[in-house]
Amino acid sequence: MKTESYIVKVEVLTPVHVGSGDSLNALNYIRQGDTLYVLDPDRWMEWLGGRQGAIERYIGWVEASLGRGVSLNEFLQERLRLNPSEVATAAKQVSRYAVRLEECGTPDPMRGFRTHIRDARNRAYLPGSSLKGAIRTALIEDLLLEEDALQARLVAPLKRIDGGGDPRRLRREARQVWQGMEAGTLRGGEMDAHYDLLRFVQVSDSEPVAHEQVSVRKVRSEGTNRNTNTWLEALREGAGTRVRLSFQPEAPLRLLGLEGELAQYLRPQELFAVLAERAERRLERELAYPYPPAVKQKVQDLLAQNSEETPLLCIGWGQGYLGTTVMGLVLDESAEEYAQAVRRLLPILPRRGQGIDARRFPKTRRAVRDTKDTARSPLGWVRLVLEEASAG
Repeated sequence: MKTESYIVKVEVLTPVHVGSGDSLNALNYIRQGDTLYVLDPDRWMEWLGGRQGAIERYIGWVEASLGRGVSLNEFLQERLRLNPSEVATAAKQVSRYAVRLEECGTPDPMRGFRTHIRDARNRAYLPGSSLKGAIRTALIEDLLLEEDALQARLVAPLKRIDGGGDPRRLRREARQVWQGMEAGTLRGGEMDAHYDLLRFVQVSDSEPVAHEQVSVRKVRSEGTNRNTNTWLEALREGAGTRVRLSFQPEAPLRLLGLEGELAQYLRPQELFAVLAERAERRLERELAYPYPPAVKQKVQDLLAQNSEETPLLCIGWGQGYLGTTVMGLVLDESAEEYAQAVRRLLPILPRRGQGIDARRFPKTRRAVRDTKDTARSPLGWVRLVLEEASAG
C-alpha cells in the first residue's frame, strides 16, 4: 500500500512539558548558579567510592535528613567539606545532563521538578504518541460538528449515565461513552482498534531537542488561592524539532466499514485545516477566561499565528479538561447542557468540579510564571510547518 511521508517542523511557541513520570528532588541534582546537574546514580556512587568513607557518610546523612528538605550541595559542602571549585568539578563528573533554571526561582527541595521525557542519551524529544493523540482529538471534534453528531454521540449518551451513586460505576459508564463516541466517529461503529482510521496515519517521535532548548520553569494554576506551584522541565519557547508524518491515502476504508469521505483526513492539507480549526476554537475559549494581561496577550498572539497552512497544536501536560476532551463543543453549543453534563460527572472530575458554577468548570488554568510570580503564558502550544514530502 502506497505511503506518503512528510517532514514537519515543530516550532515551540509556549513551554511544552511531556512528562517522563519522574520527579527529581534536591537529592538528585547539584546546583551551580542557575544550572542543575542531574545525577547519574552509577557515576555518583563511583565518585563517592573514590573517597574514603564517603559512601557510609552519605548513607548516614540521607537517613538522618529524611523529611528535612536537604540538598546534595549541603552534603558536599558541609559533610565532605568541598570548596566551590571542587563542588563544580564534582557536579560535571557525576551528572547525566545539565538543565538551566529559567525565571523560576528555586524548586521545592522535597517535591523537586518533573522531568521531560528523554531518550537513552538523555536528550529531550516529543513523542509521536503525544502529537497523534492531539490529532485524534481534533479529528473527533471535526466529525462531531457534522449535522446532529454531537447530540447523538456525546450529549445524549451522557444524559443516560448516572453511576447509581458509585463513582467507579460512573467512571466506567463515562468511559463507555467516550469509547462509543470514538468508535462512532473514527471506527465505523466498531470498538476494535483494527478498524481505526488513524491506523493509516503515523507520527514519528521527534528529533532530539538541543540541551540548551530545555529549561526548568515554574507553573501555577490561575483562578485559585491555593499554593499550586509546580516546577518542571519544558521545551523552551523558540525551540524547534522535526517529525515524520506518514499517510496511506489509498487505505481500503470501505472494506473496514469506514465512510469513504474519511479519506480526506489522509491528506496533509485537509488534516492541517482541521487542526487549525480546533486550535481556533480552543484559543477563542481561552480568550474568554479571566487571565492576567500577559497571558491573555499571549493567547491573542497565538490565535494570530494559527493558520491552515501552519496550524497550532496544544500538547503535553497542563492542557486541562477542555484541552484533553471534546467537551468544549458542548459548551460552545449550550452552556446549560454543558453544566448538566458536568454535574452528572462531578464525582469523577478533577477536584470534584472545584465547587463552582458547573457552567464555568474548570475554574482554573495553568500558566507559566516568572521570578516575580507573574503569569506569563499558557503551556503546550506548538506550530506545525510542512517542510518536505516524499512518496514511498
